[in-house]
Amino acid sequence: MWRGGVVGFVLRAAALVLYTAIRSVWALLPWRTREELLWESQRWGRRILRLCGVRLLVEGTAPVGSPVIYVCNHASLLDIPVLLAVLPPGLCFLYKEELQRIPLFGWVLRRMPYVPIARGQSLAAWRQLQQAAQQLQQYGLSPVVFPEGERTPDGQLRAFRRGAFVLAAMVGHPVVPVAIAGTYRLLPRHRLRFLPGTVRVRIGEPLPPPPMERQEQQGYQERVRMLLQRWLVELSEGLDSWAHARMPASWSSESPN
Repeated sequence: MWRGGVVGFVLRAAALVLYTAIRSVWALLPWRTREELLWESQRWGRRILRLCGVRLLVEGTAPVGSPVIYVCNHASLLDIPVLLAVLPPGLCFLYKEELQRIPLFGWVLRRMPYVPIARGQSLAAWRQLQQAAQQLQQYGLSPVVFPEGERTPDGQLRAFRRGAFVLAAMVGHPVVPVAIAGTYRLLPRHRLRFLPGTVRVRIGEPLPPPPMERQEQQGYQERVRMLLQRWLVELSEGLDSWAHARMPASWSSESPN
């Protein structure tokens, strides 16, 4: 529960909205460089988690140097600041094209070196994947992809779509699986009120790029999904006891098992 009850929650929510609006206006200033925007996005992610009362426990270390493709489960809006907080700067999110229509938020998305993907239009989506591959190779960014396509409605890992693995095969980047447990409980889909608590993240070792051949690619895709499914079960064990511990929101790290 929030300290201060409903009043405490309202104050935190107001601070979250105000802070995001101020940083969005900052990001829209025409002289801001791509590097500045990428570094600021990491700071934004960590501050949002503090305002939400989220404590992070991280296992594993993200690779530094060469670009990779991060493949992650998607359960909550909190997944975005979590990933920005724990992964190195230089991320490129692939997002739904319709998000660009949201005032202020959509304008910031256009300013960032992120790639919109059309849903339900296979030809347009394929062209955008090709555009994404060119952009990644040009700028040396590491894309973050949610292969489920959207947030889970029930907290369970959904079937994967091919786009993330097609992109990985096109650019030849290693795939780094990332599992996030706890965000669904704190802020599930179709709910605006967030709760404080603990989120656990596991960052895996880089895997070889997926093959180009479709059948082999499907087998690779399913193996990554099964790995994330197993990790989510392991990370969820004991999460409730962490969630009820009285400790300040902070970022911490623990060694992988």
